Amino acid sequence: MLLMGCACCFPSCVEDKAEDAAARLTVSKVSVEVIRTGTLSTGSKATLDVLANRGYAITSDADWLSVDKPTGKGRVSVVLDVKPNETEAIRVGHLAVVSGGLSETVTVTQTLAPDTDDGLEIDHVYLDDDLSWCEQFGGQDQVQFPDQGSTQAVRNHAAAKLKFTQMGYSEYNYGGNAFYMAKHYFKMGKKDQQNGLAIDMGKYIQKGKSSTITLTFDAAPVVSIDGTGSGITLRGIDDTAVTVEVYEGPGTVDSPSVKQSASLSMSSVSSWNQWVSMKVTLYGVTDRSRIVIRSTQFGVSGYHRWYLDNIKMVKAPRD
Repeated sequence: MLLMGCACCFPSCVEDKAEDAAARLTVSKVSVEVIRTGTLSTGSKATLDVLANRGYAITSDADWLSVDKPTGKGRVSVVLDVKPNETEAIRVGHLAVVSGGLSETVTVTQTLAPDTDDGLEIDHVYLDDDLSWCEQFGGQDQVQFPDQGSTQAVRNHAAAKLKFTQMGYSEYNYGGNAFYMAKHYFKMGKKDQQNGLAIDMGKYIQKGKSSTITLTFDAAPVVSIDGTGSGITLRGIDDTAVTVEVYEGPGTVDSPSVKQSASLSMSSVSSWNQWVSMKVTLYGVTDRSRIVIRSTQFGVSGYHRWYLDNIKMVKAPRD
């Protein structure tokens, strides 16, 4: 089987490495827009990916526009260096990407839009919620004691709904009716209904401003057991992973161009009373952004239940 796989791949490998291989050139973007400071609106420098099997060269027609890797070969991530626009007009420059007889042109537009960063210090805490306020509603600690099954639906308690409003929280899948409070953390999901915690960033970011934020939290999958007390045995663990998404408004996750994170695994959990610490970076979120921490399996049938605790958001460096 392994030999067959190598044989199938071999011709394409030879084609790429041969001296007489046909030139290939792919550029990920043909247009880029940056703000007055020379960065994207997220505060990060603009990038583009170049794929050139026989090498490439990049030249600029503007003295305010350059790149960090003007030459290269293979697959290369190129960072755009754009000087601040101190004029009173939008300006346009072009990057010519050439490989053999092939070429691509990238148009770079620099607007007069200001930097909207909120200016707060790095490590400023926007949100730090250990969810201890859930205890007043009587839910039990199912992660530590999986034979204790009592949780409380948020929607059934006026005080809990008020707290949600104050925190900018909401049920991502309200129609699924699958959002609960355990002792001091949230439980989400039930058979064929997946859920997540939505957060309105307008509660934490000043109006008209933006920020880059490190979001951390703890998550655990629901485990199924047999027996009670000291006699419990593990029957199974829900196959659940976690995704963080900017589902409304500006902002990206873990990259200047992606709206949702990679799937965050909980496969290390092998029994009850085990949590997984998770972290993502939110770039360029504003007061108009809404994010969700949800099960990756959202929209999938079956059991993909999970717990969420210790939600924290702090100001992060842009680069």
